[in-house]
Amino acid sequence: MRRLKPMLWICSVLCLCAVPAVAEQAAPPRPDIPALCKQVKPAYVFIDGGSGAVVSPDGWMLTNAHVVGPRRQFDVRTGDGRHYHAKLLGRDVGGDLAVLQLDLKPKETVPCLEIGDSEALHVGDFALAVGNPFAEGLFDQNPTFTLGVISALNQTLDNDADAIATDAAVNPGNSGGPLIDMTGRLIGINGQIATRWGLRSNTGLGYAISARQVRLWLPHLVKANGNEVLHGRLSGVEFESSEAADGKVPKIMDIVHDSPAEKAGLKIGDRFDRFDGRPITSAAQLAQAIHIYPQNQEVGVRVERDGKEVELKLKLLALKPGDLGIKLSPPGKGDEYVHIGELAKDSPAQQAGLKQGDEIVKIDRIELKMTVQVQFRLLTIWLKQGVNAGDIARIEIRRKGADGKPVTQELRIVAR
Repeated sequence: MRRLKPMLWICSVLCLCAVPAVAEQAAPPRPDIPALCKQVKPAYVFIDGGSGAVVSPDGWMLTNAHVVGPRRQFDVRTGDGRHYHAKLLGRDVGGDLAVLQLDLKPKETVPCLEIGDSEALHVGDFALAVGNPFAEGLFDQNPTFTLGVISALNQTLDNDADAIATDAAVNPGNSGGPLIDMTGRLIGINGQIATRWGLRSNTGLGYAISARQVRLWLPHLVKANGNEVLHGRLSGVEFESSEAADGKVPKIMDIVHDSPAEKAGLKIGDRFDRFDGRPITSAAQLAQAIHIYPQNQEVGVRVERDGKEVELKLKLLALKPGDLGIKLSPPGKGDEYVHIGELAKDSPAQQAGLKQGDEIVKIDRIELKMTVQVQFRLLTIWLKQGVNAGDIARIEIRRKGADGKPVTQELRIVAR
């Protein structure tokens, strides 16, 4: 075997000796899981068959809206065995979040969890889920603790675009319980699980409402006086179709006069670039990002306008049911499309030029190709439940022209 030169041999030995030291320095400190479980347990709450977490010394308690249901009064028990009466302060049904107030004695305080910073999380960080799976805590009087990692961040799940995914085992009964980081801070409220084949049990992935979303909603929910807090929306804006956007965020094609969007300074042709500091790359992502926020929330946005970046402030208002002033005629024999039956006087539809007897061919440029009976049912539901105040509805109608031949026309109707 050929010998190394003296200097090369010395350098090789020094490098080999340095490897364990570098590896030892790079290794993160190992968390003391038993101590962390002991620290968190007194702030955990059993509520019926679900879970909750105390987040203030004076007894504010977080859980899921689906755990609370329609009730307003509760008897709960903390992880260390204390019993309390609790009342509902507020609920966010769309975001599946609720806040209760524990009934404490004068000057009494309770152990609580500090709300952490979910924006500082990284995929691969350890996470601890605390809960009451399958209501087992009703028998042994103790919550369960499951350890995993943060699997993904900012996940879009149903109406939540900011969910935290974790492989810490979460099962029915964990709903409403805390997801904890290795400092003992609450980074999320466990709410949903990924399931397969209809089985309501853990399949390796659970989802939590982020601490960021909790912080946004908590001030509103504690002041709701037991009522529901609604989600905000961007009112008075119509976007181009996603197909026309060429993979970008769709441009604004229309803005309702004197709407919150117009008052905020949005203009036709704008594309959203950032929403509350986060990049926006698609129409779906924009819609989900908006849904995170409560009503009356003011949010900073950045739009792309004529090659420049423009910073604006938007106020997101609550959804309110809207009305177009249309009544439909039941389908007749041989009808191809649904006919307009009646129009309310001075209604948005009448002011836009819609007439009795007009046939509805398209809604928002989508042709109605199904049977007329199905059209009637779908349009009836849409008019009652799918129209919000401030929405721009585009209805293409067909009617007989002056020469007796059918002509089509698209009408722009702003719901009120």
